[in-house]
Amino acid sequence: MRESILHSTENGNIYLYDAQHEFSVLMHPELGKVYEKTSDVDPYYFKKYQYLKEHEFFGKSEPPDYDTALDHLTIKENFIQVQQIIFEVTNRCNLTCTYCKCGKFYKFGNKNKGHTINIHYAINLLKYIFDLKLKNKKDELNIDFYGGEPLMNIQFIKKIVETANQLNAGKELELGFYMTTNATLIHKHIHFLVDNNFQLLISLDGNEKGHSYRIFAKNNKNSFRQVIANIDMIQRDFPAYFANNVKFNAVLHNRNSVKSIYEFVYNRYFKIPRISQLNSSDIHPDRKEFIERMFLNQRKSEEEYKNEASNLVPGTREELMSYKELSRFVQVNSINFYSISPFFLLYDKLKPFPTGTCMPFSKKIFLTTQHDLLPCEKIHNKYALGKVNQNVIIDNSEIARKFNYCYEKFEKICQNCYNSRLCDVCMFKIDNLDKLDTEKLVCYGFRDQEAFKNRLNRVLSLLEQEPIFFSNNK
Repeated sequence: MRESILHSTENGNIYLYDAQHEFSVLMHPELGKVYEKTSDVDPYYFKKYQYLKEHEFFGKSEPPDYDTALDHLTIKENFIQVQQIIFEVTNRCNLTCTYCKCGKFYKFGNKNKGHTINIHYAINLLKYIFDLKLKNKKDELNIDFYGGEPLMNIQFIKKIVETANQLNAGKELELGFYMTTNATLIHKHIHFLVDNNFQLLISLDGNEKGHSYRIFAKNNKNSFRQVIANIDMIQRDFPAYFANNVKFNAVLHNRNSVKSIYEFVYNRYFKIPRISQLNSSDIHPDRKEFIERMFLNQRKSEEEYKNEASNLVPGTREELMSYKELSRFVQVNSINFYSISPFFLLYDKLKPFPTGTCMPFSKKIFLTTQHDLLPCEKIHNKYALGKVNQNVIIDNSEIARKFNYCYEKFEKICQNCYNSRLCDVCMFKIDNLDKLDTEKLVCYGFRDQEAFKNRLNRVLSLLEQEPIFFSNNK
């Protein structure tokens, strides 16, 4: 059973996080004295405390009642509604990035490498989805190409684009094409990409030193100069396309920092990249020490960046973890939660599912080079939800059974987690999911009372510094 939490910010202001209502409210210090049973309390605030307590404040919350019965019809509808299909074009790559999740430091690295996707199977899936969408009058589909390095299988990409355009001859769907690429081969295919209005997400870890873990497989040399030459070419020869269609992502490690990444990419290209930490799950036990040496904590690096008063801080603020955390908190744990949509007025009447795992196929469909169907590209093949060959093989009832089984196992953990309303944990990314039937099952996103109190202090201290975030997140 979760208890209400009394906590204070860096400015010394006192707040009550009410466990029953899951909201934080600013509280007069005298109310804090009453709550903590301190002597010499103003009688007015004692009466106020009694009044609030009678109306279910300052109490404990009953364990949330979770839904653990996902329906197969919901999964079927998700498949119809889905707006993004991702093809793992190939798992071959011309780079051997040191920290690659497919590399030697991870348990599942180097397995099933060298595969390319079967074009006929991919087209079968594409036709299947088009048929569903056109029958149900859905009007949007984004097709994403992923690798490995997808441009190493350019013929597949061209065929899928051609087929999608043929299937959409009547322009019933709004089609979009996307690609994640290391940019080393873009100079060979830029006209095709521009002509088909591809949205590009280019991997760039900052300056030459920061990018030095992204090395060519053939000679172990830094790919930085080739990547920069290609990006410069796009910016020079296709300026409008570059401005509207090119974005960057970077991996944080011990050879760069949040500051060096932002300053290099923005100063050169006037764009703010996405930044992510090294993958810290599924590491080979005997190679864990090496990854730990490479690892750089993103929150710590962001704090150093903010404290160094870079002139880029205002423009990058909303990309920082601390501000994303604040934004999420304000949206979910304040009155803004109900102002986002009238639907949320029913929140207390609805049963949420345990964990923050996306509903199957609610956001994406990912087809691997093994022709497994996954709900996204971040999940391992062993959690496949279907298969594609001459047919699209999906058993919605079996998928629902698997999800519901997992939900039942996580329910008790979620009921005792103070962070359940803010949960963004995907159960398929939990290292010990194979211990689902044991007491050893641990969720990395679990927050007990003390951990959640620290988060409250951190979030509300930042909100007091920049209250504009409250109105910006309505």
